[in-house]
Amino acid sequence: MRQLFDATGRLSWVMATIAKLLIGSLVLLVVADVAFRNLGLRPLAWAVNTSEFFLLYITFMSMPWLVRQKGHVFVEFLRVALPDSAKIWMARLVYLACIVLCLYLAGVALQSLVTAIQRGTYEMRTFDIPKWVVFAPMVLAFTVSALEWLRYLMGYDDFYDRDILEVGGH
Repeated sequence: MRQLFDATGRLSWVMATIAKLLIGSLVLLVVADVAFRNLGLRPLAWAVNTSEFFLLYITFMSMPWLVRQKGHVFVEFLRVALPDSAKIWMARLVYLACIVLCLYLAGVALQSLVTAIQRGTYEMRTFDIPKWVVFAPMVLAFTVSALEWLRYLMGYDDFYDRDILEVGGH
């Protein structure tokens, strides 16, 4: 299992790196589009649609890395009031709920992806792209995130092992 979780960690890092590159590209795209408009040049007609797809990919490509790095926001007030034994069970329940939710959403996205491939549907905007391209990052992100939550459930790490005051109190 350690090898699987090491592999998901590397994959999460690669996905997050892609998200970072997309963020940089998005900034450049917006700056270029605004510059073109302000210079009286023809605006980039494809910029808005490209930005939408970048935002979709940024969101999903960064998700597993956020799980691994404990970067998701969580509410601590209930856990603080519980005894240590109850905290452990509550954490396991949260991990299990996150795994089930991620796998369910991965399944829904996979079903949509397969349907889009079978039907050959396209997302028609300023430019056309196969609709499965919209669902692919969702399937990947939810599946890898489920594996990251499994890593916590199996005791390879603890999502709640940080002092909330040290990390900004989220």
